[in-house]
Amino acid sequence: MRMRKKLKNAAISKPIRMWIDGKCFNIKKWSDTKNSQSDTTEPEGTQISNETDFIVRDDGKVSVSFELPPYYYGKLTHFPNRNLFFDNLTAISSKLNTSIKVPDTSGTIEKIYVCGDSEAKVKESFDGILSIIAQIRQMAKLTHFIGIPLVSDEIQSNFEIFKSEVLKFENTRGLEESIFQSALKLHLTIDVLVLLSEAEKKEAKKALQEFNDDVLKPLIARNGPIKIHVSGITKFDDEKIDKVNVVFAKAKFVNETDEVNLQKIANALLEHFYEKGFLKTYKDNVVLHMTLINTKYRKKSSYRNSRRRYESLDATKIMEKFKDFEFGTCEFKTLTISEMSSVGEDGFYRSLIRVDV
Repeated sequence: MRMRKKLKNAAISKPIRMWIDGKCFNIKKWSDTKNSQSDTTEPEGTQISNETDFIVRDDGKVSVSFELPPYYYGKLTHFPNRNLFFDNLTAISSKLNTSIKVPDTSGTIEKIYVCGDSEAKVKESFDGILSIIAQIRQMAKLTHFIGIPLVSDEIQSNFEIFKSEVLKFENTRGLEESIFQSALKLHLTIDVLVLLSEAEKKEAKKALQEFNDDVLKPLIARNGPIKIHVSGITKFDDEKIDKVNVVFAKAKFVNETDEVNLQKIANALLEHFYEKGFLKTYKDNVVLHMTLINTKYRKKSSYRNSRRRYESLDATKIMEKFKDFEFGTCEFKTLTISEMSSVGEDGFYRSLIRVDV
């Protein structure tokens, strides 16, 4: 895999893509209305649901079965949510005259089973089920993130200086020590994942290893060791400076070139995980960020009600004084998939996989 191939410009709008029972599918929108499916044009080289293995039974009926993480089964049988407008399994089965069976606690079946009079009806039912599964994943709690640890002595030391100086600000709404990141957990976030089974975790680990072997190792072999420079602070574009939830530092490679470019590599990694079916939401451009402050870290002991817990931060003074703050450099030597909100033995997040680049 060549770097230039991985770094091609990606379209801003792409279909939802999911890894399901060993295959990747582009998920179509499905509605209980005739001819209501969205545009079915698929990007070149993708695998879509008409490549699923259908079985023709002795009685002439057509069936298909597939396995999901158990998390989905209970959710599938309780759709739609009263506040949402998603179709449910009953609507799909009724419209297409197909039988849909979902595993339950009895353990009588282990996979989702769809049966009907024709391959076309079974396929459309299958697509409808995938559409609901995609909506369920969108609402699922995040489990992991892809990141680059930034835990050099220099960066950690300067972070502590930054934290100490910021905490000296008086009368700053929402400011307290508990909302700062731990110096042991400093990292660049590439993207977040929802991995709900051991099979999904195994495939995600494989995807990260592939990217490292095919892209990063050859890049470093050609250019030598790479360092990351962390400097300057900012916020996300959709937040007002006096009502901020996240303050983060910016990063890039030292002596960047067109090939050795942190933004391009991050975007390529994002594209790689999209193609593998593991991105919750596709983005065409990674917002590279080393989180310094996040108001969701606010400790329960510091608030008396839920409103206080979710209080934002007035970052006006912080942005003015520290907009060009130097955190330092560290060697780009590790890439991880880590568990959200966890703590490992070294104080960093527990890693599902940690690869040396």
